[in-house]
Amino acid sequence: MSGDTSTLSWRGRSRSVDAPANVPPATGDGTLPVKIIKVCFLSNSSNLCKNFKLVRCEEGWTVGAVINVVLSSGCVGPDIKFNLCYGLLLKHLKSSEIHWLHPSMTIFELTQRYEQQHLEAEWRYDLRIRYIPSRFMEKFQDDRTTMLYFYLQVRSDYMHQYATKVSDGMALQLGCLEIRRFYKDMNPRGLEKKSNFELLEKDVGLDMFFPKELVSSMKPKQLRRLIQQTFQGYSTLNQEQCMIKFFNTLAQCYSFTQERFACQLAHGWNITIDLVVGADGISQQNENSSPTHLATPSQVCSISCSAENDGRALLTVNIEGGKQPLSVFTSSLAVAENMADLIDGYCRLESTSETSLIVKPNKGRGTRQKLPNIPEHSKPSEPARDATTQKMISDSDIYSEIIEGKASMSPNEKFKISRDDIIVGGILGEGFFGEVHSGVYKTQTGEKLSVAIKTCKNCSADVMEKFLSEAGVMKNLDHPHIVRLIGVVEVDPVWIVMELYQLGELGNYLLEQQYTLATTTLLLYCLQICKALAYLEGLNMVHRDIAVRNILVATPQCVKLGDFGLSRYIEEEEYYTASASRLPIKWMAPESINFRRFTTASDVWMFGVCVWEIFSTAQQPFFWLDNCQVIDQLESGVRLPKPQLCPPTLYSLMSSCWSYEPNSRPKFSHLACSFSEIHRMESEQQPGARRDRPRPHSTMMDPISTEPPPKPSKLMGHTLPRMALHTQQRREQDVKPEWEHKQMLHMTDTLQRQRMEMLMDKKWLEQEERQLDPVVRLDSHIKTPPQSPKDRPPEKPPMPAAISKPRPTAELDRAGDEVYTGVTAMVKQVVQLKNDISTLPSSEYPNSVKALGVTLRSLIQRVDEILPSLHCSVTTEIEGTKKLLNKDLGDLISKMRLAQQNTVTSLKEDCQRQMLAAAHTLALDCKNLLDAVDQARVRANLAKPRPISLAAEDCGE
Repeated sequence: MSGDTSTLSWRGRSRSVDAPANVPPATGDGTLPVKIIKVCFLSNSSNLCKNFKLVRCEEGWTVGAVINVVLSSGCVGPDIKFNLCYGLLLKHLKSSEIHWLHPSMTIFELTQRYEQQHLEAEWRYDLRIRYIPSRFMEKFQDDRTTMLYFYLQVRSDYMHQYATKVSDGMALQLGCLEIRRFYKDMNPRGLEKKSNFELLEKDVGLDMFFPKELVSSMKPKQLRRLIQQTFQGYSTLNQEQCMIKFFNTLAQCYSFTQERFACQLAHGWNITIDLVVGADGISQQNENSSPTHLATPSQVCSISCSAENDGRALLTVNIEGGKQPLSVFTSSLAVAENMADLIDGYCRLESTSETSLIVKPNKGRGTRQKLPNIPEHSKPSEPARDATTQKMISDSDIYSEIIEGKASMSPNEKFKISRDDIIVGGILGEGFFGEVHSGVYKTQTGEKLSVAIKTCKNCSADVMEKFLSEAGVMKNLDHPHIVRLIGVVEVDPVWIVMELYQLGELGNYLLEQQYTLATTTLLLYCLQICKALAYLEGLNMVHRDIAVRNILVATPQCVKLGDFGLSRYIEEEEYYTASASRLPIKWMAPESINFRRFTTASDVWMFGVCVWEIFSTAQQPFFWLDNCQVIDQLESGVRLPKPQLCPPTLYSLMSSCWSYEPNSRPKFSHLACSFSEIHRMESEQQPGARRDRPRPHSTMMDPISTEPPPKPSKLMGHTLPRMALHTQQRREQDVKPEWEHKQMLHMTDTLQRQRMEMLMDKKWLEQEERQLDPVVRLDSHIKTPPQSPKDRPPEKPPMPAAISKPRPTAELDRAGDEVYTGVTAMVKQVVQLKNDISTLPSSEYPNSVKALGVTLRSLIQRVDEILPSLHCSVTTEIEGTKKLLNKDLGDLISKMRLAQQNTVTSLKEDCQRQMLAAAHTLALDCKNLLDAVDQARVRANLAKPRPISLAAEDCGE
């Protein structure tokens, strides 16, 4: 059987005499390449020269058609019912290369992929039973040919691969069972005769039934005696009973109904597992652990495999029922294809259908070579590639040297550490997956680091993938205010090792230090967290769990964001939808609670709640509500109240983070600038002030505040003399910044005004006293004012005009207001676009958007003209809104291009709606710009109130 390995090929007629009925005749000129395939099979006959079948086929035939030809020819046996159990194995005789041929593969594709790599004579086709149904011994009762063929296959594999690995006793049992089955007509006591045993030994050979090592290791008489004694236990069995007994005995040490593959979980770490595939489905088994069932054949939706750049291959099995896809790396594409064929075969056997679930490129002769994909920018969903790209960009603008050796190791290798280098300490707490321990890690340089060790109790594939997802995210993060990943212990049980900070979580630290922490320190913490989140925003990552419990205190002046277990990468302009899992409801935005929708905007909401926690001494948000009541309160407009010691400007910024519409919330980049400005102002206003101390002049010194400053308490005598104030100002002039000088002058004017009011009140009171009793104040230095003709007391002099509260911006005078005119023009153009877009041809879209861009440019120029007249402390919001408008215009342009591309498709209306939504956002942000400018002009006393006549007309209307 192994001697003749040639595969013949010649040109002949298009119709083969061996062609199955389900294969249509070839079309063409009638002269197509015809191939002769020699299919080898197992037989109960001792004549090995007859154990093959020559099949003449054309290049359009499939492997399944070739299998059907062999089975229907009767050479294997009659009445075969389990055709779906058979497969064709392609072996390369001069190497260990093997390929399972999928039934849908064509002969042309087979030739192109495999036979052209080696000589045709070096390949061999074997017919095998690969897909074994559950309880096969019961089901094969109706198909004795398949039962016998499977027995011959299992026994052949045993003799060639496992016979030397079993014990002598088992080898004797299995050999005697085969003697009884092969010589089914032998007398039960026939082997006791010396002549019969010598015939078996010399003419047939004991090597046919027993391993050569067993025969050569024993003396002939001893071996003969053992065989005769063992054979007596099976001498009365029939052929079928011998096969069943053989299966049951061999199953004790060899699983012949399943196939096992060594692979690695494709979740970012090289966790080696064994994937077991059989009639029951797919199971995963780690070292020293019991198998974990992953999916049954009926749950498999689709299968795909692809080659990786490092020579490995990725196999992906999509599973129904909301389960995560099973993705594993294999050593080569051939192994991945063999696994895909095996899983697909069991799915076909389960559904009794020949429909394949493998997703692959088009097959056949017409398949053309695909051009390489156009290079694209790296996406956040490819973290390893991002890290490499960033390093290359930082080293050089265009070119960078590719460093070989250790520097080019993969991120997984970089973070792979040994358990022997870690000394485990006490338990710090309980995590979602297991306990968290303290420990000490000894680096390769001998340095000892304090680390936190996260453990995982459940080592199943899906749980381990979720557990290691945090490390997969953290390995690509590098920021001074983000907890650093030390490494991962990949050997079961898996550990995640991170930096450990002795000061612990921020929530506990706030409680311990609540009477010593200054407001500026709390603002510093908020600023550092905001910078870390701005870094994540740039990577298109959502954290999803921003709270003081997930922030660690490195030093009294430095905090770091941690716990990335819920973090996910998202594509630009997309969002992440979470599956049913434990989520922090009281920290989440409304859209996250209602729809499990997570974006950077929802992270902004959570950051605002985290800031509230910091200034509330780590109180739980909405601690007075149940989780089910939170969303009702948020929907009705209820928000967290201002903490007692939170600066008003900060609470205003927090409130902007809690806008119901996600698009109305600020970006982290804008928030970082605002927090930096507030921190700087607080540092200048209250140097050295403590958090528990009152802030007597916080409102008066806040340039953004619209409330009048409080009056100082009246002293015995006069207030601070003006000369003393000027002297003090001259002393501090060299050390105080310009902004504080302006604040000091403002405070001086306020004190002077209050002093004048007090003096005038005093004069009025003295005049009243003299009118009542002229003798009371004889020693007064104030002269008595002249009496009026009617002898009435003098009227109280008029008080200086008080600073009036700013009027609403809607009541301002808009005459000559160019910013208002520009915003109105923008809104009108957006409304016009909304009305005309249904009838406007796509070629006119650019003109409409161009008109909006020109108007926007004019509006921003008008805003720039009035900026110098405003205070620098209130221009941050205006600048941020201008940047947002530029981004809105870019979004509108991209939506316009998308609408143009789909003008003749079914997506036309959807794209138009997206374009209008972008234009609407642009108009809203223009209105926000007008509000910011109006507020700034009111604070600078540059706004004019609306004429009373116009206001009255509006009221009449």
